[in-house]
Amino acid sequence: MRISEAGLALITRVGPKGDVEYLTQWSDTWHMFSLIGGHREAGETFRECVIREVQEELALSPNKFRVGESRGRIEYDAFSHGSGQMTHYRVELFAVELLRNVSEAPTNRWLNEREIVTMITDDGQPVSQQVRTVLNREGVIAVPTVFISATSRDLK
Repeated sequence: MRISEAGLALITRVGPKGDVEYLTQWSDTWHMFSLIGGHREAGETFRECVIREVQEELALSPNKFRVGESRGRIEYDAFSHGSGQMTHYRVELFAVELLRNVSEAPTNRWLNEREIVTMITDDGQPVSQQVRTVLNREGVIAVPTVFISATSRDLK
């Protein structure tokens, strides 16, 4: 099975409506919003990866953000639309504090929990399964579990 390792940034703010929002970025490759971060290069730690990716993706110099401790490593299997195959993902999520505002570029998007859980923005843009899976597994958001029960009496 294909393996993909990535360092991801958990960047939050309190939105205009008072709810927590999470910074994501549009991926032209995936055609959806995903967390800031990316693939870990050979010889690079997960922390070094997330620092490099935040610098590249948000065009910030290292003194414009602070990377906190790792929130933990998450592993899961999912279908990769980019490679077209099942992939084992190993990602490490880091809390990142912005020391200045990020660009209001159209590629950057603050999402609320509802948009992440439903995997679609309020204006109909897709949100990557990666965002929902990683934030749910790390306990940042709660994804409702659907349970359906039927008895033979219900089926008559």
